[in-house]
Amino acid sequence: MLPCFWFVLRNILLKILYFVNFSCFYNFLFLKTTVRRHLPSHGFCLKITMPTSAGRLFAEKDMKNEFAFLFPSPKKVLVRNDFFDIRDLCFPLEIYKKYDFLFDFFKVRNKNRGLEIIFQEHQGLGDEEYMLESGQKQILALANSIRGQFYSLATLLQILAFYGDSGRMPVFSIRDAPEIAIRGFALAAAGEAIPVAAELQRLLLKLALLRFNHFAMPAAYVAGLEKSPAVHSQKGTLSRVEMGLVAARARKMGVEFFLLPEGAAPAPGKGSDRAGAEFSQANLEFISSEASKKKMQPDAWFEDFLQRCQLGKAHGGKTLVWADRFADHPEWIRKIPRDVLVFQRSPNAGSYENFKSKAMPFKKHHIPQVLSQTIWSRDRFIPAIRSSMAGISAAFRAAKADKLAGVVLIGCESGGNGCLPEGSALLQFESGCLLWSGRPPVPGAFSRWALGRDEADLFRVYSFLAQLDHQLPHTHGQYLFEDPVFAAFSRPGDPREIEAHYRKAALYLKKRKIARNELTDFLNFTRQLCEFIA
Repeated sequence: MLPCFWFVLRNILLKILYFVNFSCFYNFLFLKTTVRRHLPSHGFCLKITMPTSAGRLFAEKDMKNEFAFLFPSPKKVLVRNDFFDIRDLCFPLEIYKKYDFLFDFFKVRNKNRGLEIIFQEHQGLGDEEYMLESGQKQILALANSIRGQFYSLATLLQILAFYGDSGRMPVFSIRDAPEIAIRGFALAAAGEAIPVAAELQRLLLKLALLRFNHFAMPAAYVAGLEKSPAVHSQKGTLSRVEMGLVAARARKMGVEFFLLPEGAAPAPGKGSDRAGAEFSQANLEFISSEASKKKMQPDAWFEDFLQRCQLGKAHGGKTLVWADRFADHPEWIRKIPRDVLVFQRSPNAGSYENFKSKAMPFKKHHIPQVLSQTIWSRDRFIPAIRSSMAGISAAFRAAKADKLAGVVLIGCESGGNGCLPEGSALLQFESGCLLWSGRPPVPGAFSRWALGRDEADLFRVYSFLAQLDHQLPHTHGQYLFEDPVFAAFSRPGDPREIEAHYRKAALYLKKRKIARNELTDFLNFTRQLCEFIA
């Protein structure tokens, strides 16, 4: 009798474990709280969780093994041990037409049959928050704004592209929201190195995929803001027609677009007018804070500033201004309107204490602030990843600790001399993921963001190039135009080390085999530059 009893008991336990691992067990339970089953004899604890919005229970799994390829990392991912077919997809026609460029980037096709993708508005979600709920016959995307809709679609297309080859994927639930409200990027380029309209749209797409929601560029890049619109851009500038197309693409992705009065660091004496405000959906106007003393006295500048704030408010817009001018006149701070957004600048290596000390006078008067961090310096066509990320991390921590509006990356403090947008690709990727999720991304996700496919060598190449200039006492600009043997700046060191350094970089880049795209063109330019210096 006793052996028979243990045999029956063992079969009962095996059946219980069988139902735990398969979906039929989830339909049996109707719980809305976490359930824990302790099995002392087996030495493990089973945890099952069901979100309130889901109709069934989901088992929590490790992000390292499931959706770690996503960029930026979602806040909450629940995966169930069940799979559904994704070989045929049916997206709404209006979504497919509106975001056709996004479908092309991830190479996902809409077959108008099969798995149905439904987009719905959800009033209970935040402005940028979104949710994705999947089942056997449909995927539900919930958002409360255009920006949230774009983020939900971008995340969904990442997942479909990743599992596309297998033709099936696990049932999942995702809920995501940002850590800070404003995540911006200010473009700066050297002289004639202004991106053409197609390159600018590609850069905007890459930044939007990283959840950057504000984008700025110097007004000098746009030709004839005060004149009749030109059909084609002049040399080194964009026409108003081209700028309008870029701004329209930005609005689809939920990116607020605005123009800086004179580069990322406005020059003295350069004021701002409302020309170009037409490109901003939120009617943003950036006012220079560095008026020339010869042309405008401080009190006159502040009166003009207040008038511009009133004018912007009357037009339903928002005024942005650098904080530099107020450092010399702290008595003005209490008079700043509460709807003005103040931008705090920091040098290359901004520290946490530096950001907090600059923000404190404005925080006392409850004025919204954005911390700005420069990501590269003069004649460094690839920024130093470690030092730049240290400054960005410091700005992020200060913004979260003091509950500031957000963080904006500035392309270059010197007007972009020696810098190319592709040079900061890895830094854009890591900082974008940090500002949205507060967590660093996995290295393998970099090539999926940069190229839309897996390319293991790309992360290694950028990690190598990030240390290229920064191991030498001077920049490539000095080594490029002067002989290191006779130049005074190189005499303390060994010229042969400089030559070997650039020769090694050129050989390393020559051995890398990456399918051609806009980034490989930049890498080829870098290789030729290193060969020329060597």
